[in-house]
Amino acid sequence: MSRLAADEAEILTIVVDPTFRGHRIGHRLLEAHFETLARRKAKIVFLEVDESNGPARNLYNRQGFMVVGRREAYYRNRDSSATAALVMRKALN
Repeated sequence: MSRLAADEAEILTIVVDPTFRGHRIGHRLLEAHFETLARRKAKIVFLEVDESNGPARNLYNRQGFMVVGRREAYYRNRDSSATAALVMRKALN
């Protein structure tokens, strides 16, 4: 799910069932979504990811996203600790 404003898009969420992770489904979902966004004239895509979410960060890095910002103590964990959100950006061609 994402939103589009002018030529910028923001990915709000992407979900892959845990039993299917590691099968490149997230990669294929993003690729298809980038094509849709490009057809709708998006030039840049942003997202935020929990810095402790290694698998998601790896996926976004492989897709060409770059870290452009950080929001300290953005996510609250079950134990009441907090982790930062990394703001990531990718240019669509």
